[in-house]
Amino acid sequence: MTEKKAATIFDFIDGVTSKKKEWSTWSTPDQKLFSPFIVNRWLSMRSDLTVLINELQTYTIGLLRPQETYRLYHDFLPKSKSFAKYVKGKKEDKYSAKLVEQIAEHFLISKSEAEDYVDIMNNEQCTSILKLYGYTDAEMKTMLKGIK
Repeated sequence: MTEKKAATIFDFIDGVTSKKKEWSTWSTPDQKLFSPFIVNRWLSMRSDLTVLINELQTYTIGLLRPQETYRLYHDFLPKSKSFAKYVKGKKEDKYSAKLVEQIAEHFLISKSEAEDYVDIMNNEQCTSILKLYGYTDAEMKTMLKGIK
């Protein structure tokens, strides 16, 4: 006998949009997997639903129980099958890792705090600190790209 796989976020999205599956038809373990936050996140990536999901989010996170959130979406959203491209934030380093490390060491702070420091420092201030540690002009030029 094969074991039934647990529901995924995509099953829940289909359940409230294209397949319109009633809450009561989900198994109890599947019902426990339903996450309003994750469903909101995925539904909001559909450009036709972004504004609506944003408005409903104030109710679906915290005020309504997961079952009520599911029912709201099930009853309110149009029956449609569509593709929502997942929008993922880009992880880009704002500054040279070497610069951030040197500022962190100089001020005895974390790298995260050092990035904040570099945000408010100008090129001359960063250059004067780097000179204290013996960096060449070429190294400093590379490290200081993107700083005003």
